[in-house]
Amino acid sequence: MVIDREKLVGALRERLHEAFLARYQGSAYARIARATGYADGYMQALLDAGLVGEKEMLSVVGEERQRAFRTENPFGPAADAA
Repeated sequence: MVIDREKLVGALRERLHEAFLARYQGSAYARIARATGYADGYMQALLDAGLVGEKEMLSVVGEERQRAFRTENPFGPAADAA
C-alpha cells in the first residue's frame, strides 16, 4: 500500500489547523493539549521518515497558523496580509 505524500501533508495541515483553532478559540486546555500532541507527533513522524524537510515543515506550520488566525479573526491584521 502506497500512501501519497501530498495526502500526508494534507493530513498534517488538518491537524495543525485544529490545534491552532483550539488555541485561538480559547478551548479547554485538554482539547488544546490533545490537538497539539497529535500535530507534534505527526510532524515528527513525517520528519523522521524523511517525507518532509525542515524548511517545508516550517512553511506548512506558518501557513496553517495564518489560516487559523484568519478563520477566527477575519478582520484582524492577518486579513490585511492576505
